[in-house]
Amino acid sequence: MVQEMLAFWTLTLLSLLATNTQSLRYDPEQVDFNLNQNKTASDPLDYGGEWPNHTYYPSPDNWRMPFYSFFLDRFVNGDPSNDDANGTAWEHDLMGTQLRHGGDVKGLQDTLDYIAGMGIKGIYVAGSPHVNVPWASDSYSPLDLTLLDRHFGNIEAWREAISAIHSRGMYVILDNTMATMGDLIGFEGYLNTSTPFEYREHNALWKSSRRYGDFDFGNSYIDKCSYPRFWGDDGIEVVNNGTEDLIGCRDSDFDQYGEIAAFGQYPEWQRQISKFAFVQDRLREWKPDVRERIQHFSCITIAMLDIDGFRMDKGLQISVDAQGEWADYIRQCAALYGKKNFYIPGEIVGGNAFGAVYIGRGKEPSMAVENLTAVAAMTVNSSDDTLLIRDLGKNALDGAAFHYSIYRSLARFLGMDGEIAAGYDVPVNFVQAWQGIMRTNDMINAMTGLFDPRHMYGVTNQDVFRWPGIVNGTLKQNLGTFITTLLLPGVPLLSWGEEQAFYVLDNTASNYVFGRQSMSSAQAWQIHGCYKVGDQKFANWPVESSLTGCQDNSVSLDHRDPSHPIRNIMKIMFELRSRFPVLNDGFYLQQLSNQTRDIYLPGSSIGQARAPTETGLFSILRSRVFGVQDFTNIGQGNQSVWLVYHNDNVTKTYTFDCSNSTSALIAPFDSNITVKNLFWPFEEYYLESSTQKLGLENSYEFNGCLSTMNMTAYGFKAFVPVNMYMEPSPAITKFLPGHDQRLLSNVTRFEQESVQIELHFSAEMDCDQLTQSLMINSTTEDGRVAQLNTSSIYCHTFYDITDPVVYSGGIPTAWKFSAELMNVSNGVHTVTVNNATTWPGNVSTNSIDHFMFRIGQNDNPMIFPMTANYTQDLLFKANNNDTLWISHKAAGADQFRYSLNWGSSYSDWEAYSGGNTTLVPQAWSGTTLQEWTGDHVMVQYWSQMTGSSDHLQHADVMGSSMPPRRFPHLFIHGQFNQYGYDSGLPNTMEQDADGIWNYDFMTEWPTQFQINIWGMNPDGEPDVTGAFGDVDNDSIIDRIPPISLMENVVNITSDPPYPHLAYRISLNDGDYRMLLIPIGFRWQQILLYFFLAIIPVLSATLAIWTYLRVFYQVKFNRLGVNANKGILPIIQRTIHLDQWIPEKVSDPFKKLVSSSTMHTKELKSNVLMTMSSEVRNQPSPLPGFEDPDRRTVLI
Repeated sequence: MVQEMLAFWTLTLLSLLATNTQSLRYDPEQVDFNLNQNKTASDPLDYGGEWPNHTYYPSPDNWRMPFYSFFLDRFVNGDPSNDDANGTAWEHDLMGTQLRHGGDVKGLQDTLDYIAGMGIKGIYVAGSPHVNVPWASDSYSPLDLTLLDRHFGNIEAWREAISAIHSRGMYVILDNTMATMGDLIGFEGYLNTSTPFEYREHNALWKSSRRYGDFDFGNSYIDKCSYPRFWGDDGIEVVNNGTEDLIGCRDSDFDQYGEIAAFGQYPEWQRQISKFAFVQDRLREWKPDVRERIQHFSCITIAMLDIDGFRMDKGLQISVDAQGEWADYIRQCAALYGKKNFYIPGEIVGGNAFGAVYIGRGKEPSMAVENLTAVAAMTVNSSDDTLLIRDLGKNALDGAAFHYSIYRSLARFLGMDGEIAAGYDVPVNFVQAWQGIMRTNDMINAMTGLFDPRHMYGVTNQDVFRWPGIVNGTLKQNLGTFITTLLLPGVPLLSWGEEQAFYVLDNTASNYVFGRQSMSSAQAWQIHGCYKVGDQKFANWPVESSLTGCQDNSVSLDHRDPSHPIRNIMKIMFELRSRFPVLNDGFYLQQLSNQTRDIYLPGSSIGQARAPTETGLFSILRSRVFGVQDFTNIGQGNQSVWLVYHNDNVTKTYTFDCSNSTSALIAPFDSNITVKNLFWPFEEYYLESSTQKLGLENSYEFNGCLSTMNMTAYGFKAFVPVNMYMEPSPAITKFLPGHDQRLLSNVTRFEQESVQIELHFSAEMDCDQLTQSLMINSTTEDGRVAQLNTSSIYCHTFYDITDPVVYSGGIPTAWKFSAELMNVSNGVHTVTVNNATTWPGNVSTNSIDHFMFRIGQNDNPMIFPMTANYTQDLLFKANNNDTLWISHKAAGADQFRYSLNWGSSYSDWEAYSGGNTTLVPQAWSGTTLQEWTGDHVMVQYWSQMTGSSDHLQHADVMGSSMPPRRFPHLFIHGQFNQYGYDSGLPNTMEQDADGIWNYDFMTEWPTQFQINIWGMNPDGEPDVTGAFGDVDNDSIIDRIPPISLMENVVNITSDPPYPHLAYRISLNDGDYRMLLIPIGFRWQQILLYFFLAIIPVLSATLAIWTYLRVFYQVKFNRLGVNANKGILPIIQRTIHLDQWIPEKVSDPFKKLVSSSTMHTKELKSNVLMTMSSEVRNQPSPLPGFEDPDRRTVLI
């Protein structure tokens, strides 16, 4: 039933959206969002557009730089006016995690100081920038490839953000879905079920009136088609294996062979021509005229927005030759705009063998080159074309965007249990993995012709779980970052929130676990933060913090905290890459020694064999390829770095025998020198002599060795000779009262107060310079800006014993700045530290760091959005008329809007200045049952400083006797009432005095139900805009997109526990927490059922007995003729008495009663006259005639 309802509403919604999102040719209404600026173009290949009067930003020479990735929607909200750009009910959701948060490019621009201050040089914006369905926060299902999504901003907003990125020396790449689009096409006969694979393809049809403007399907059949080449996951070209039956095809822009699930076992070639995950139509990119349109639109995106690269989504599901042709065209297009090194990485989820087919010109396993020095020296002119799949220039991908094979090796290395590996993955040993990648991947740059590894390595991305959510997960994440940033040659890739130790998960299926928490403040991820779904991919998944996120108030805060310890560790790693060229560009790795053991986890296997996890200490050299690479005059030049780490969950002191070549801890440096750790505590070690001469960098000396080394759990170190050591730049280690701390004001909302602040640093700073670098900004109702009380400033060295370093590589506090902020009004305040310098003045933080705190009254939703989401002191009604007005309580807001009809519609956003606002009535229509009592308002607030519009306050009119309410009413829909269609059963929830909604629910178990705000609509259909279920079983009600394949219901799988027989559904609308409270007692019901069962039988028996006794019996009374009192009046009717005549009645009586039928009155008198005294005096043989006190009466 639920699925049928969703299917109906999905078709309806898509039809309604047709006029809102159809771009087609040039459309004046879409001019601010349409990348096609050619007003006269009718053919898609005539579309065009460039950035007028603009100097395009050139590509970098080297893409091996730290990258930061995020979904725009899940980042920062810089413009609330686009939150609900399509005007549907499934866009911005303040209380849920499954719809939109509101992030956009303006929010990105406002956060560039935070990103750049970490040492990031590249930004990867995940998700397509093009128009999607309204609820698609990930944006991976575009409906048009030249029309920007209004939720993120218009062309001008994109240009401003990208210009700001370039002005900081940073670069930006966008996601490109290439072959997959939205979900507008269905297959005949399979609209409500999955479509099986069919070699002759299926007839297609449009699911609604919505169309793709530049692509169309076709159902006519072509007998012979030119299919692309396919490769298997073993990296070998597919011959037969089902492809021999691909002969003809439909004359279509789309593949119409059927559908595949997102996860499952399919031949790789089948994935490339099937609709993805049942919801993404697949363009036939291997058809030349289709590919020409795709690549032309991509070129327009470069020309209009000045981007620096594309990340190819689902890279392995694009036919590889088409990807090579597309990439060749795009590089030529980019070169026209001065981009001589345009970057095109792609998502490679398979193993290394299959991925190698896509990297560069492609290699099969037999094409590997064994000589690693020769590989590093290789150029486009020296490469052997016979060892490459495609022709010159047809480089499909420049690298893997988040190298999944490395990620799976990291998961094994970091102790995850389960069948983790994919077919033909790289080894878990990272030195061997890198060497295997060098041999098997063509990493020649198509534009420079040089060997140029550009794989992106990460520990987390938007499609995998968050490490800090598991046992010891933050320690494991840090070690993983050490490996992806300093050990593996390539591009380190961070996912947003990694540097803040994000751990909350928001997936709804256990086979697809991910965390996509918003960067700016939002209460939704705390409300839904106690994870219950599990993880099918890992055995014995050690989940920990993710289970209790709903109890952590910091989850709902802003997460752009420059002082976070994990961010500081990452910042040091990125700085080391910039100082030591070998850590950024050195292609040589060598495992020097190790002290490890194999651990066999219970759920881990490879095929039939058990998979070991090598555990212990590893000693690795990261260096240049001698004779090929030369970093002289760049940073610390050719200085090699010794990397030591261990993946054990213990703090351990390792011992070694320097006289034994197999058990010594060999250093890559000569003996008798001192080395120093580049990470805190910056310890020094004097190298003893070993028995080995490794001959590194042409050295003929014995290599150094250490007899002991202490390692903390999942610890790591990086050593260089002490004379090459460089102290890390200073960093802010703490801000007090805390980033985005919420302070309860000690004065009234109209007064000012003082707030103590502290800034902790990792090094001694110049107090005067720091004071001058500070800038205070305030958003308040009275316009006052907080001021620094210079007389209160106190600077001194300081070691914070209350905040010890708990992470390997973490940095402690060494110096503190404290001061008083005065003239602090209620509102939001930021303290900005602009590139503070150390006391000698020669080193600075190299960053602009913003810290924020909020202060106000307890009813201020900007300060306390979780607890101030309802008040009785906001909405007022004039005495002489029905005019409504609000008295704002949201000091700190920049804009607000309101709704008088429970969110059915909102006013436009307008500037916030506090005080009172008169409300304009808003139209609403619905059924009588959908109406509500009393006046109610919802006021939403946005602040630029907070980058969030997730501040909502409800209120009933002042003086109302209503309990606190955030819904007008609630109805229960479920199997018991046909999801609302059976209106005969009561289904309304009732509020108690505390505002809790309750409904006593007894039905057949198990069952399902939904909580519905609006119930049944005037058209007789259940409303779906406010339908809640519990898809993740966390007892917090959820709203999900209307096209979700999941049923959004609450599942009750078990009977109420003994002795109960029903559940009370109890909902707190303040935090969406739902309880099922067992109620009723079975013994009472059993007794009731017993009596209900027995009483009718007894009643019937009694009725029959009474009927027989009273209505059908002749009674003898010897003593008189008076009738008994209380007997109903005699009824005139005809009766037959012959069968009831006593045997001893005299013959005259027998004749009387048998000869004719008579009325009772006549019978009565005749019987009395005829009966003899003998008969009257003898006992009656009939029951009831024994009483001697009764006379004979017939009734």
